[in-house]
Amino acid sequence: MIVVVDPGVAIKWFVEEPLRPQARSLLVNRRELIAPDILIAGVADLAWKKAARREIAAEQAAPIVRNIALPPFISAFVESSRLRNRALALALQCGRPVHDCFYAACAEAVSAVLVSSDEVFLQVLRIEGVAIRGVPLARVHELDAA
Repeated sequence: MIVVVDPGVAIKWFVEEPLRPQARSLLVNRRELIAPDILIAGVADLAWKKAARREIAAEQAAPIVRNIALPPFISAFVESSRLRNRALALALQCGRPVHDCFYAACAEAVSAVLVSSDEVFLQVLRIEGVAIRGVPLARVHELDAA
């Protein structure tokens, strides 16, 4: 099964926070994990914020950013240039930031499930009729039932 993840899920692979076990389960259950290439910037931003708020030590941020692109994390990145038009269209349709919509556009482009820690975003996509399967990280166990 191909799964697209967003930075809110990916950061949990490295940092102890709520829903970490659910995020880490994606790494061990033979999922092909895909993301737009902007995931690296999103994870870097979250690592920086966590270091700035002293939730992690500053020296922990660099390995997070370095390792996100290595196995067993993301299997492949989709170029954001390939997704930009659809991401913008989704943002305009859903009233959500474009950077969020890159993940939905990616899931749509590769016929994957989008796993996100942002349940409101997934609800908006559903309400707006965006034809992707979105699974909240809190309910990632539902992937095994599919």
